[in-house]
Amino acid sequence: MICDNCSAELTDRFCSQCGQNRRNYHLTFHKIIINVVEENFHFDGRVLNTLKLLILKPGELSKEFSLNRRAKYVPAVRLYLFASVLFFFIFALVRSGSLDGSNPENPIAPQGPIERNTTILELNLSPEYRAKLELIRTREDSLANQILVQWANAIRSDNDFKDSFVNRELLPMAIDAMVSPQRTISLLIDNFALVLFIGLPAHALMLKFFYFGNYRRYYIEHVVFLMHVHTIGFLIFSIFACITLINASNLILDNTMQLIRILLISLFFIYQYIALKRYYDQGWVMTSCKFIALNTIYGVLLGLELFSSAAFTLNELHNT
Repeated sequence: MICDNCSAELTDRFCSQCGQNRRNYHLTFHKIIINVVEENFHFDGRVLNTLKLLILKPGELSKEFSLNRRAKYVPAVRLYLFASVLFFFIFALVRSGSLDGSNPENPIAPQGPIERNTTILELNLSPEYRAKLELIRTREDSLANQILVQWANAIRSDNDFKDSFVNRELLPMAIDAMVSPQRTISLLIDNFALVLFIGLPAHALMLKFFYFGNYRRYYIEHVVFLMHVHTIGFLIFSIFACITLINASNLILDNTMQLIRILLISLFFIYQYIALKRYYDQGWVMTSCKFIALNTIYGVLLGLELFSSAAFTLNELHNT
């Protein structure tokens, strides 16, 4: 067979001279579909190999990468991106109606008598923001309106808060966020996903520090290990979000839902612990100490990432 592009003899799927694929697109539609299915089936084989090792043997897929056996597995970054997109997509479906929909999942329960008048919020607002405030007021049963009620009562109970920098600067940003909850959630998810991905190198540095000298692992190996663990985390919390979405009509008893949530969260930590033990191959006591320390530091970093995402989102909404 001859390459149509450079006339060299073809001995493989790609031309050894110019690199062009030997595929011919002069095909009927159904043959093109068959080719696409065949290529995806080959890719699925890699997916199945990867998921089997990733899910059933924590840390083993990272070991395969360290041993440079990569051809039959999906790359770690592709796994991470797929799992993160899946999670944030499902999470967006779950949370999209929580600010502007009625009967919010976690309403703010007032303690005792409460004043629902929010006109006091208008004192430091421009006409533009007063109009936005009025728009939010029309959604009487929304979580956003309940937040405004609580904010107004906080001002009534503390005169210093009324003229504070926090109230003057943060209230307009909060109104921008609540007036268009769908856009707010979308931006927050995008920013958090980006900050989380950017934060991976910092988390990898933690592993490098805690496992310094362990089998002389290179920095990229710690990054890949983290991507594999994060992938499992995204998949587990995607299941978590799916169950919440399914239970929107309260089909599952509250006690059962609570038990499912505890089991899923516990499963993630158990997976992470086993992965650390298997990949870095240290004793149970040492692994336990590092597991606790790493998760404590990671929790602080995660909180900072979430705070940064919220700050970026509020600032972006306020400036557009």
